[in-house]
Amino acid sequence: MAKGGQRNRPKALGLPDACNVVDCSTGRQQFWRFSKGKNQMKMVDVRDTVIDQPMQAKHLDRDASQMWRPHCQNDAWIPVQEVYFRVLHLPPCPENELSGMVELELDKISPLPLNQAVWTFELVPVYQPDRDKQTVVVMIARRAVVEQYVGELEKIGYRPDRLEPAVLHQLMATPEGGGRPDGAWIYPSFGNEKIVCTMAWWDEGVLHNITQITISSREHLNELTGHLTATTWAGEMEGWLTGDTQWHLVVDNQLGEEWLNVLNEWAGKGVQIEEPPEVNTMASVAAARAERPLNQGNLVPPDRQAMYHRDDVDRVWGNVLIWSTMFYVVLVSLYWVVKSQVAAKEEAAYQANRKALKIQKEYKTLGIKLRLLEEQRELRGTALNVLKAISEHIPAGVFLDSIDYTESRNTQGNIIVLRGRLDSDAAEGAVQDYSVALADEVTDKGRPLFSNVTPPDISERLGEQYWNIILQLKREGIEK
Repeated sequence: MAKGGQRNRPKALGLPDACNVVDCSTGRQQFWRFSKGKNQMKMVDVRDTVIDQPMQAKHLDRDASQMWRPHCQNDAWIPVQEVYFRVLHLPPCPENELSGMVELELDKISPLPLNQAVWTFELVPVYQPDRDKQTVVVMIARRAVVEQYVGELEKIGYRPDRLEPAVLHQLMATPEGGGRPDGAWIYPSFGNEKIVCTMAWWDEGVLHNITQITISSREHLNELTGHLTATTWAGEMEGWLTGDTQWHLVVDNQLGEEWLNVLNEWAGKGVQIEEPPEVNTMASVAAARAERPLNQGNLVPPDRQAMYHRDDVDRVWGNVLIWSTMFYVVLVSLYWVVKSQVAAKEEAAYQANRKALKIQKEYKTLGIKLRLLEEQRELRGTALNVLKAISEHIPAGVFLDSIDYTESRNTQGNIIVLRGRLDSDAAEGAVQDYSVALADEVTDKGRPLFSNVTPPDISERLGEQYWNIILQLKREGIEK
C-alpha cells in the first residue's frame, strides 16, 4: 500500500531540476518535459504521439540525488475511472502517525479487499484554520489495474515515480483565489463513449465528500441529476451539507450550454460554469506539485518504488565503477604500450602462432563438414534405395499404410517399420514373399541393403488383416 501524510502540510522536498509528466489514459501518449526555473517549473517540450511510442532515454535521465533523496522526476496520470475517492476527517496527529490512522479506517471505507488494492492519501488544503480536524482524501485503486498500467509505461521506457489521477490537482486547487469553497464542484472527464463525473462537495471551506458517476452518454443527464439528488439527501441526513448548495460545472462553454438547461431545471437556480484548465496547464500544475514527498498522492505500489530506488542506487554506483574502470583501463593501456615496445618480437611470434592455430582449427572444421556432407549424401542414397526396394517388391493385394523411421546410435543400424493391410483376395504368403524380397535387396555396390528383416507380423482387427515388417538398415561407415 502506498502511504503518506503529515500533521498539517508535508514538508516539501523542493522542486526537482527536471520533471516529466505523461498521460496515456486518453488513447494517445501526451508527454511534457519541464526544467526548474527561478521559482517555478518551465515547460521545455511537449509531445503528442501514439500510445506505444517508446520515449527517448535522454529525456528520462535520473538525478544522482535519487540515491539518497527519492523524489518525483517522472509523473504519470492514471484514468480517473480507475480510482475510488474517499474523504476522512481525522484529529490532528504527528505526521508519522497519520498513515496508521488512515489505515485503521480503510476496512470501513475501502470498496475493495485491501489485499487486492493500492491506496494512498493526501492532505486537503486548510481553508478553516480554527477547525480541530484535518481533512484527508484517500485514493484506492485495484492493484491489478495499477500493475498493468505501470507495466505499460515501463514498456515505453517510462518508470513513474508518482501515479495519480489528473483531477486530483483540480480538487486540491478548489477554489481559485484562496477563499472558503462552498457547494458542489463537478469535473466531467470525457472518454470515447462514457463520461465520468467527479464531484467534490464542500461546505464552509471543508471538503466532505468526493463521489463519481459514469454517464452512458451526454444525452443521459438524468443519470447525473439522479445521483446528485441522492448525494444531496445523504449529505443532509449525515449533517455535513447545510444551507443551499452552490453548483459549479467545470466544462468548456460549448458543453456548458448543452448541460445548463437540464441542470438549471433540476437545481432550481443558476449553475455556474467554470472554464476548465487546458491540459498543458494541468501538466504544469502537476510539475509544480512534484515537490511533494513520494508518499503523498502516489499510487505506485511500494514494491515498485523500492525497485526503482534500488535501480537508482545501482546506477550511481555503476557510474562510479565505470569511471574507476576507465581510469584503470587508461593505466593498463599505458603499461601495455610500454611493454609492447619492449616485446615486439615476442608479440609477432605470438600472433603468428595464433594464426597457425586458427588455420589448423579451420582445417579440422572443414574436414568435419566434409565428413558430414558425405554422410548426408550416403543417407540420401540409402533412403532412395529403401524407397525403391519397398515400392518395387510390394505384391498385389498388399497395401502399405505407413513407414516409421527410428534413428539408432548403436552399431546395429537404424530401424524402419512398415505397416499396412491385406486385401481380402491377397494370397496368404504375399507378405512373407515381400519380406523375403526385401531381405535379398542389395545396394549398387553389391552389399545387402538391410542387415535384418523380421518375418511379417499379421493381425486381424474389425474383419481386416493388418501386417507390419521391421527392417534394420545395414550401417556403413564413411572413410575418414
